[in-house]
Amino acid sequence: MCELLHCKGSWQHKKEIHTHSVEGSSRSGPRRTIVENLLKPLNLEYGKVDPGWGTTSLMGVVMALFAIFLSIILEIYNSSILLDGISMN
Repeated sequence: MCELLHCKGSWQHKKEIHTHSVEGSSRSGPRRTIVENLLKPLNLEYGKVDPGWGTTSLMGVVMALFAIFLSIILEIYNSSILLDGISMN
């Protein structure tokens, strides 16, 4: 029983010394870089959401126009629409 207490006591003593040496070490903080200073303002409002629909309608219009553009390109590729001067092999 005494041997167990002695081992436990010495283990805690070593732990305290180790913890003290880590806390007492002189470590420098993170270095600031030019890139960090340039990009930080872009991340200030991360996670903040304004109430309402915002620009959802604008995004819907852009998506619809893009879908129309893709369908026209597909019709040209399938020769559904024939254009003068453009030949598809």
